[in-house]
Amino acid sequence: MSKILCLFSLVLSVILMVVFILDLSMKVPFKGESMMFDIVFLTAALVLGVLSVLTFREQ
Repeated sequence: MSKILCLFSLVLSVILMVVFILDLSMKVPFKGESMMFDIVFLTAALVLGVLSVLTFREQ
């Protein structure tokens, strides 16, 4: 069960990274309202991805 949760969080972080990279580059989902918003959430998605990979390897 815990490996499934790790994989789910990894997939979620990749989806979030794609969404916020698209907003930074093409201003698609949020119309590029705030660059700081995009950078903060992109960083959070990256941290979530790294933590999920490290936890998955540990199991």
